[in-house]
Amino acid sequence: MKWFILAFLSIYLLMNLYVYLRLRHRAILPVLALGFFSPFLMRYADANFSPSLSYIIGLGTLLYMGFLLYLIISFLLLDLYSLFVRAMHSIFGINPLPRPSKKLSIVIALSLALSLSAYSYYETLKPEVYHFHIKTDKVSQRIRIMHISDVHLGPVMGMDKIKLIKEVYEKYKPDLLVSTGDLVDGNMKRKDGLAQALREMSPPLGKFAVLGNHEYYRGVQQAIEFTESAGFVLLRGSWVDLGSIIVVGVDDDDCRFFNACVGPLSEYEILKDLPKDKFILVLKHKPRVDKRALGLFDLMLAGHTHGGVYYPVGKFIIPRLFDANAGWVELGKGSVLFVSKGVGTGGPPMRFFEPPDMAIIDIQ
Repeated sequence: MKWFILAFLSIYLLMNLYVYLRLRHRAILPVLALGFFSPFLMRYADANFSPSLSYIIGLGTLLYMGFLLYLIISFLLLDLYSLFVRAMHSIFGINPLPRPSKKLSIVIALSLALSLSAYSYYETLKPEVYHFHIKTDKVSQRIRIMHISDVHLGPVMGMDKIKLIKEVYEKYKPDLLVSTGDLVDGNMKRKDGLAQALREMSPPLGKFAVLGNHEYYRGVQQAIEFTESAGFVLLRGSWVDLGSIIVVGVDDDDCRFFNACVGPLSEYEILKDLPKDKFILVLKHKPRVDKRALGLFDLMLAGHTHGGVYYPVGKFIIPRLFDANAGWVELGKGSVLFVSKGVGTGGPPMRFFEPPDMAIIDIQ
């Protein structure tokens, strides 16, 4: 974990340094310095300041980080454009395309970064709701499941995300509500209102959750206390029999870095001893399926990936790290996986063609 933090800070420092070298103006130094140290301020504010003040600091920090990334991408795109123009001139002896001056390049890069940041923030505000149907003879009457993941409640993600969840809950009236990790991503000691808002949703078959990696990063015990106070039953290497459906849950494997694992981390170790005549629902944060478990469960719900957050990442990188980037995947042997893009964001509140989502699954 320490190495991860060190790597993040090193990369973040280089990003700020790169922008300074591109702009080369002393007036920008205080902004870049504040931007670099703002994550530390955000963590301190989350633990010590009022929720409203920590929200302002947190939102400013995360928006800056997202804007910084887009600004660097914009500069790199302009560099590629200039390289193409020079290549055209070198190869064909012509220069049909204009080459912007340094000042104009800066204006273009800033404008592009601002536009992308504004759009990406807007995309986080409107989650998609997927509705799936599973036909099975293992249940005698319809069971409606509502799946949420990666809400990331903390200094920035708050009541606005819970309101979106409640709107879907009240519209579809599920029998069962499940959360597949990263519900918590901050100091929850002064966030009783959020727990109460979640507690107001009380489906007939209950609410169940598993822990994600961010719950461990921000203090697993306070995350557990908040999740349970919100009305969720945590499944940690355990299962519950709801009649015709059994719900299984395992801890996120990042628990190993904190010596905080409970129960087996592989779903197979639980599933191999469960009855085969009931519908088996598995809750897991990361979409990594133990191949030995195929055929032993009907549906696995997961999250974590956020669809890559940015479309190119989700399209080309995430599928190489996990069993799926996002969406509905037929795994074989009668087992199905659905991976949510999440309700919230774990970093900058920005998405690029990877909108947030929730899912309704009807089993009948």
